Amino acid sequence: MNLPKIPLGVDVMDRDHYALEHMFARTPQIADDDLPAHLDAILAEIAAHFVREEAAMEAAGVPILHCHRGQHAALLEEAGRLRNEFARVDAPARRHAIWFRLARLVSDHVASVDAISSRFFFDKAEESGAPAGRCG
Repeated sequence: MNLPKIPLGVDVMDRDHYALEHMFARTPQIADDDLPAHLDAILAEIAAHFVREEAAMEAAGVPILHCHRGQHAALLEEAGRLRNEFARVDAPARRHAIWFRLARLVSDHVASVDAISSRFFFDKAEESGAPAGRCG
């Protein structure tokens, strides 16, 4: 399996993150008229990834899953706002929205929320001092 820029050691996360990175990396080569469809494909993959990731987290008994779901919802909401802006901006702004803004949202999510959640897949006995089921 190829690894993403930030490998977490959880197959569903690493496999999907790698695929998303490659979708984002193709953005500069996408024709201007195809950018809306490209964004829609990325958004569909992000949503499908979140479903797979949440199922794996539920199966593993990750105690902060409800917090993670909230972060997924927030990212999808922001991505929806970005998609709604597409009708009002030109191709360079659309390309920037995908390749920088959305890619950064996903990358920041992986580096923070996913990195924390992935730890629960490996050693459930070694929990942080926070009570289970609480965010922050």
